[in-house]
Amino acid sequence: MDSALKQRVITGVLLIVAVLLGVLLLPNTAFAVAALIVFVSIGGWEWGKLVSFDGFSRGLFVVALLGTALTAYMVNDLRWAFIVAGVVWWVAVLVLLAIYEQGSYFYKNYPWLLRLTAFLVLVPAWIALITLHQHYPSLVLYLIFLVAITDSGAYFTGKAFGKNKLAPELSPGKTREGMFGGVAGAVIWSILGAWFFGLPSTDFIYFVLLSLVVAFISVAGDLFESLIKREAGQKDSGNILPGHGGILDRVDGLIATLPLFTLGIFWGAMPI
Repeated sequence: MDSALKQRVITGVLLIVAVLLGVLLLPNTAFAVAALIVFVSIGGWEWGKLVSFDGFSRGLFVVALLGTALTAYMVNDLRWAFIVAGVVWWVAVLVLLAIYEQGSYFYKNYPWLLRLTAFLVLVPAWIALITLHQHYPSLVLYLIFLVAITDSGAYFTGKAFGKNKLAPELSPGKTREGMFGGVAGAVIWSILGAWFFGLPSTDFIYFVLLSLVVAFISVAGDLFESLIKREAGQKDSGNILPGHGGILDRVDGLIATLPLFTLGIFWGAMPI
């Protein structure tokens, strides 16, 4: 095993252990603080670099994100307003991804757009995460593994069978075959999850369909981060995780899916 791969594996194992311990053992308040540091503070710092904030302005950007997140956390109605706003935003992202053209000056002419986007991505994701953890810690783990399985399935299927590019303007390595392979893995995982949680037939179908939509959105999250990095001329969002890049590189699919999955679970009143 070469040193780069070894480093990547070690970091990956440590991340898995940290996530499992955090989700299962931390009380919700402590979990909220830890997630705030990871998603909003570190994620916001990386985002600030990608959207050309430097020094003091980058710090103010993170402070603004933290202030917005904490305000939403303390006002229950604002929590759900941000979660819904997050879902709406990711629907809009599907359109932005479909019309993206490499070399376009659209985002350079309107730099505020990708800066404002952080408030519609990082804050709703954090709010959704702590809300889901407060009521259904097991579903937090389920979602994390759903996104990971979708991503891994897409990677290996794409390597083996990929021919048709999914989004050549954004990520030349991703293929349609890979995406469908990842979604197939997600369907299997969702069926196992619905069986594990003992869901009755109607809820069983709803849970699987929700997971299927979430799997597709996780791909959109990956591609949208690719869009931001391409506009910034960066390969990774950061270097805090040896062998993996930055925090945003690891949670791009998760932050996209959290608002939709959380809203879907509560709206569907899952008996879990």
